[in-house]
Amino acid sequence: MKAVVFHGVGDIRFEPNWPDPPALGRNEVKISTSWSGICGTDLHDYERGGIISVDKPHPVTGRMAPLVLGHEFSGRVAEIGPDVEGLEVGQRVAVESIRGCQKCYWCQRHRYAQCQHLISVGQQDDGGMAEYFNIPAENCIPIPDSLGEDVAAVAEPLAIMIRAARKGNMQIGETVTVVGAGAIGLCGIAVARAAGAQKVIAITHGGKRAEVAEQMGAHYVLNSTEQGWEKHYDDITDGRKAELVFDTGGTVRAMRLAVELTARGGRCVFVSLPDEDILVSCMDIVLNEKEIIGSVGHTHEEEFPWAVQYIADGRIDVAPLITSRICLEDAVEKGFKKLRQDRNEIKILVTPHRDPAQ
Repeated sequence: MKAVVFHGVGDIRFEPNWPDPPALGRNEVKISTSWSGICGTDLHDYERGGIISVDKPHPVTGRMAPLVLGHEFSGRVAEIGPDVEGLEVGQRVAVESIRGCQKCYWCQRHRYAQCQHLISVGQQDDGGMAEYFNIPAENCIPIPDSLGEDVAAVAEPLAIMIRAARKGNMQIGETVTVVGAGAIGLCGIAVARAAGAQKVIAITHGGKRAEVAEQMGAHYVLNSTEQGWEKHYDDITDGRKAELVFDTGGTVRAMRLAVELTARGGRCVFVSLPDEDILVSCMDIVLNEKEIIGSVGHTHEEEFPWAVQYIADGRIDVAPLITSRICLEDAVEKGFKKLRQDRNEIKILVTPHRDPAQ
């Protein structure tokens, strides 16, 4: 089958004859991929590595590079394991990418995002940038006929920010700031609006992403590369800053800025994964009683089904995030390399079908 495969840092290849998925487990389904999104973590691995192991097999899956990429995807059920119930061949689904080991303390409490041997398909096992892939049936969320399979593929980044909002204990009427305007940050803006934020402030570098931030519901979009933006931020928040701040910028500077933009007694949720640790002012955190919270992933029991529902019922429109739709064969040149070079690109979707309009 055709697949996009991570071989190592700077080495992602389109493989026209990659092996088909293995035989299904009893509770697994085989998915015929419709769309798979290129994520910021995919790009991070391509440029710098660190998430997909190149030298040590995962303790549960036994996988390491080379490995099929893709953890944001939708598709159709092509085959069903013998113990699967509730799914049918041909059914359209959005696919939740995170699996737990099912054995550790956290998995036994259904807290799969905290699994000590966390498995994200496309990172610790073969993912969705291929014609077919296998996944536990419980990770598949049926999608209504009214929902396009392209937008259904964007449920994954939306679910990340739904979880971040839950972890941050977001309250109706609060001021929310989102640092960073990639796909995750833009989803955070939409989640904050849908959850009843009084003011949503986006901190961006301007350009196309600033325009989309407005489309996703930001009341204010500030360009942190322009002089005077800090004064504008203080004016908007009446000098109090924001009760809830999300860092989605993926850099040390963005994470430090997120802490600085958090109000006294406020919460700052780190969602991104920078390359290095950050130095923050403990005096600021302690004396101003700021809470620093980490948030990762989502679950197939809570955030991911909600993400699919919010898209399906129109509460959140993720279509503005999709800037390109390309074929699997073009994923390296028109996908990964283009995302590195063109900040007008936000979410590039990849399909194994010859015609991206399918």
